[in-house]
Amino acid sequence: MKRSFPFGIILFLLFLCVSPPFVGATEKTEGKWVIPLFSLPQELYLFGERVPLEKIEVRESLDQALISAVYNPSQVIMWIKRAHRYFPYVEKRLKERNMPEDLKYIVVVESAFRTYAVSSANAVGPWQFIKSTAQKYNLRVDKWVDERLNFEKATEAALNYLSDLYGMFNSWNLAVAAYNCGENKMGSSLSRQQTDNYFDTDLPLETEMYNFRIMAAKLILSQPEAYGYKVPLSHRYPPLKFETVEINLKSETPILAIAQAAGTTFKVIKELNPEILRYELPAGTYRIKVPPGTSSKVKAAFP
Repeated sequence: MKRSFPFGIILFLLFLCVSPPFVGATEKTEGKWVIPLFSLPQELYLFGERVPLEKIEVRESLDQALISAVYNPSQVIMWIKRAHRYFPYVEKRLKERNMPEDLKYIVVVESAFRTYAVSSANAVGPWQFIKSTAQKYNLRVDKWVDERLNFEKATEAALNYLSDLYGMFNSWNLAVAAYNCGENKMGSSLSRQQTDNYFDTDLPLETEMYNFRIMAAKLILSQPEAYGYKVPLSHRYPPLKFETVEINLKSETPILAIAQAAGTTFKVIKELNPEILRYELPAGTYRIKVPPGTSSKVKAAFP
């Protein structure tokens, strides 16, 4: 029987290949390897709001979140690779909307940038929308199209939702926590506990750790080499290249026909447009992503 390489050995080898500035450096002591320990920052801001690290429960929560993340090498490496593809778009939209850049780490914690992520609660896509919230924020969800899978459209819906939550709670930490547990649960908790501070509010356990997981993602992705992760630029995933074309379908149309008009395959069109759920699209007007240099041909085929 073929034996798999033990994960623990892989983890140790990873840390042996680097020399990060951590407390308790990896070393061999009496024939045993010592696992490195990372120090927490003395000061930290999230969404422009100060994190009260002087509170022991806050430090411990961040410590737990950081340990859980940093010792999961396969996950962190994929974060770094995918962030190179998706962060530029999110950062651009956040800047244009004058929203805190740290909000970009929500998509890391929600889905690790995975387009087809689905939760046990049937939240779908990179920003993990349930159907009702998606439709409230103008994302189409039906048997033909699920725009929760469209990164740009789902990002816009998520930022709209977060803006509304900030308007309700006047705190980005509370708004982000409400993104996890829902505005009704958050509003009820604040009212019954007579508090207006995320760090002083008793919330569902998942929500209590949610912002700390975001902090951990921020710490690691802001300076991955400090935590032992050296992923060369050449190993990171580049942004997808495509053109967007508006087409008018007069009747139900096979996706293959669109692919053939672009001189490509069904799979290419499907991967550029993961929100398309079937082999066909019904009559209507659509904005479709196509390979660079092909939009004019597709437009001519479906005027």
